[in-house]
Amino acid sequence: MSYVRWEAPGIETGKPAVVLVHGGGGQSLDWTLTPDGRPGWASVLVERGYPVYLPDRPGHGRSPHRPDIQGDRLPAASPAQMQTLFAPTEPDPRRRAHTQWPWSRNAGTPEFDALTASAQPMLHDLPTGHRLDSEMLSELLSQIGPSIVITHSAGAAAGWLSADQHPELVAALVAIEPLGPPLRDLGDRGQLEFGLTAAPMNFVPKLNRKLDEDNPPQLPGLSEVPVAIVSTDASGRYDADLATIRFLHRVGVTVDHIYLPDHGLPGHGHGVIYERNSSDVLTIVQSWIEAATTSRPPDEGTRP
Repeated sequence: MSYVRWEAPGIETGKPAVVLVHGGGGQSLDWTLTPDGRPGWASVLVERGYPVYLPDRPGHGRSPHRPDIQGDRLPAASPAQMQTLFAPTEPDPRRRAHTQWPWSRNAGTPEFDALTASAQPMLHDLPTGHRLDSEMLSELLSQIGPSIVITHSAGAAAGWLSADQHPELVAALVAIEPLGPPLRDLGDRGQLEFGLTAAPMNFVPKLNRKLDEDNPPQLPGLSEVPVAIVSTDASGRYDADLATIRFLHRVGVTVDHIYLPDHGLPGHGHGVIYERNSSDVLTIVQSWIEAATTSRPPDEGTRP
């Protein structure tokens, strides 16, 4: 059982629903309000006419943890880990480029403590977590119909798997700094054995923990869905995103790369969805969604 919150404009606008899938130790509230009280992406999207669905991934937020089904959980992130992920300090080389963090970087301030307090323990078993995330999202989409799916960080697996299995239900997929690079080994948590995920994807032929560069398998389901990956310049994840894009191209998926500095929005880190200018970032994503869901030539997209 998973908790899903729903918000919609007061009048019918004809715009598609948007499902916002939170990241690793996060929860759906990450999309509703920034730590300093500004409207989050969910609120802004509703103001712009989109119905919005906000699921808490299984074992996160208001979706209960079931040890008998989900296994044990890792400890919640510490203030030091949250700082490393979202607000690096000197001598971390990311610090100088990271200009859009709107608050103090030090633990003990109200905003940083609020961000840390919101961190949820992640499931220890990555394949189980990815499978359950996918089942949750696929069931939601089966009830609400074709929708835009936007994922953040480790929430990306739910989007990849659902779009692969049910492309007719995903009108477009946006992955913001997704978990990667492909085939990444995460130690005792598991490996991204299926390139983008730790749970099986429908490769033809099957992928066996390594991409055959001469004869790569294809993902016919995911290839039907317009896909974009959003990257920042100050999170340290740019190279991993490029590797994910190359992998997607090799398995037959056309993908657009939204690199924020190319759109006049430098200085963002991994917490881009609630940093300074977060609404401007959403505007860039919204423009891509509108273009991708109207008319899109079959061969359009970046191909490194």
